[in-house]
Parts: sequence; structure tokens; C-alpha cells
Amino acid sequence: MAAARRIPLEEPPSASTDARVKRQQAAMRLCIGSNLKKARTAAGLSLRQMQTKSDVSANYLSELERGLRGATVDVLVQLAYHLDTTLADLISE
Repeated sequence: MAAARRIPLEEPPSASTDARVKRQQAAMRLCIGSNLKKARTAAGLSLRQMQTKSDVSANYLSELERGLRGATVDVLVQLAYHLDTTLADLISE
């Protein structure tokens, strides 16, 4: 029986690469949050009204709008639907 072939693992990302990715993630969360808040206020909805309409908690919505939390694509699509906008509008820079 032949010995199993070992495949070398890739090196983990460097600290500088990891920091750059984290900055990009934070910037994108802020951008999405800003777009979400603009769409919600343009629709004339409070956080509580949006909660009722979309079944997403007002606390979570607030954290999304402030860029403190990230959202799944499913949640963003749900919010976009209830705000009569598109996912592309929510994630555009």
C-alpha cells in the first residue's frame, strides 16, 4: 500500500492582510447601515414600524444602521423588499 501523499497547507493571512480585511468589512457595514437608514427614513418608517413590517427587531435594525452588526443576505433581501428597494441599492457604495 502506498503512503498517503501530504499536501502542504497554505500560510494563514498575515496580520496586515487580516487588518485590511477587517477595515473593509467595517467600512462595508457602515455603508450598508447608512443606505438602510436612508431607505427606512425615506419610506417614513420608524425603527419600531420597520420591526413590525419586516419582523426584524428594532434593536438589530439599529445596530445594522450604525454598522455595529453585519447582516446575512437573507435579512438584507427581506429588508429591501419591505423598503421597496433592491439589495443592490442597500449594498452600493
